[in-house]
Amino acid sequence: MIILRATFSLVFAVALGYTALRIWRQRNVRNPDDKSSGFRPRLGFTRLDGMVSLSLLLANRSETHVWVEEIEIFLSGLSAEEQTAEPSCRGMQKIRQMVSPGDTVPISLAEVIYKAAGDPQRRYSCVLSSVLRYRIGDEHLEKKLENYRIQMIGLTAAGVHRERKRVHPFQTPDKSQGVPSLAAKLK
Repeated sequence: MIILRATFSLVFAVALGYTALRIWRQRNVRNPDDKSSGFRPRLGFTRLDGMVSLSLLLANRSETHVWVEEIEIFLSGLSAEEQTAEPSCRGMQKIRQMVSPGDTVPISLAEVIYKAAGDPQRRYSCVLSSVLRYRIGDEHLEKKLENYRIQMIGLTAAGVHRERKRVHPFQTPDKSQGVPSLAAKLK
């Protein structure tokens, strides 16, 4: 009786494992209609010139070239001391680089984050939200990256953790101010 139960338990465990593996593999199968399914940008660390840098890692596992235009970042919940400028909590970094199939390209975000935080001279932390704009063929695409809580010391990354709490979207102005309206304000 014990051998029968052990055999049944073993067969059940193998069947459950096989089913879980099949579901996991089907989840990772590329959709043939989605051209960007193999393009997986994410945030991570790179070591540049002896310091740890927070970088955008552009991993292209698709079979087409991807032209990456820019990344726009938004900082919320900024906690910083001794800033040398007023924090804008927003920044844009032009990338303008082709990512070949099977290639991964790191792009440092340290400077654009530092400038958006108001050039803090000591440790600072915030929640980083970002939108990546890129092109595959003639199709222009945008991808919102996951939100991360980051800690930095100047231009050096001290920690990055995925933010699981809901982050309120950054409010951008509806219309940019034109040159005539800015000139009128300065007079």
